[in-house]
Amino acid sequence: MAEFKQNILNLSALDYGGAGKYAVDFNKLLRREGHSSYLVVKDARSNDENVIQYIPYKFENLWARLKRRIAKRRISKVEFEYDYYFYDKFQTLTTVSANHILALLPQTPDIIFVHWVTDFINAKIIHELYELTQAKIYWLMIDNAPITGGCHYPWQCKGFEIDCSNCPAIIEKKYKGIAKDNFEFKKKYLPETISIIAFSESDYQRAIRASAFKNVIKWVGVVDETKFTQANKNQLKAYFGLSPNQKVVFCGASSLKEKRKGMHLLLEVIKQLESQNIIFLMAGSFMPTTEINNLKLLGELDEEQLIKVYQAADVFVCPSLEDSGPMMINQSMMCGTPVVAFPVGVALDLVKNGQTGYIAEWSNTERLNKAMMKILELSQNDYQIMSDNCREMAFAKYSVGVHTKLITDLINY
Repeated sequence: MAEFKQNILNLSALDYGGAGKYAVDFNKLLRREGHSSYLVVKDARSNDENVIQYIPYKFENLWARLKRRIAKRRISKVEFEYDYYFYDKFQTLTTVSANHILALLPQTPDIIFVHWVTDFINAKIIHELYELTQAKIYWLMIDNAPITGGCHYPWQCKGFEIDCSNCPAIIEKKYKGIAKDNFEFKKKYLPETISIIAFSESDYQRAIRASAFKNVIKWVGVVDETKFTQANKNQLKAYFGLSPNQKVVFCGASSLKEKRKGMHLLLEVIKQLESQNIIFLMAGSFMPTTEINNLKLLGELDEEQLIKVYQAADVFVCPSLEDSGPMMINQSMMCGTPVVAFPVGVALDLVKNGQTGYIAEWSNTERLNKAMMKILELSQNDYQIMSDNCREMAFAKYSVGVHTKLITDLINY
């Protein structure tokens, strides 16, 4: 099939943070392939000339702004269960104009990719963009917000399969209609032709059961194999001031408040192993309440530092209990570092027991501990085989070339 160069619009709330950076990199990849691709965002921090910030005109959508202000006053009284991340409170209200978005572009788009757009783009704007352009539209499932009535992580709730009524994320019964109203609004306006792209098996299973979408595609998040590479672990351990015979486990934490990341469970494992020759390297803005001898905090890492930690580690442990990824599993395996995780997110796609790591029973710290020790106790030869398995699987499933072909096939379909 001949390849055609297309006019492409990417939409994202941000151009920074994990989701925003992915949108920027996605746009760059499309441009490298020769497409006329632009990224329109609500909040811009990058200096990329192909990232365009949406700045409302002075008197644009005054009535919509007023309705949103009134709604904010009402919804500010509503209590939400934190763990569901009910960020999409205003799905029915947006001050954005589809015509304004298109006026920012040099050409009318043939294809539109919707990234993480909370508090920026809603279903009605997507509908209007479709009516104005007849473009093929794909919504990238960075988390579960596209399929729900407001939450980004539904846990065991299956309301998105029907209508999101009786939402467990909303504490008071009299306000539970917010989720259902949001959900029905989404179903009313989303074009029938829109497709959703899931990036993990667990999200894919949710997406195919979600009543808001009929067309579901599955990818695995891309990792640049020229940056994330295998390296001599002993040399990298020395870089972090560690001895070659020390076993190193890497993990990432934003804070103990993030129950879905499971770091409270991992802390139990770390404390149990204080007498062992095992050091845990932890990235992120995490502060334990007590000192833990075998835990070394690394703080926030840039990409170069992050790669070095993956390369130094013997194991990457991901205790996530509810996740759409995380991309750290993809990155670790591209560096040849085996992964231990619960059966959540992309771990279901990439972690194969005894080959690229181990899956432990959900939330079971004893099984998580045993799975880690299985890898740490491997002979040097057996460990190298597992490390090579990780790199080979990563290269075959989500290298830049593989990801580029997926996008090219999608665009030219």
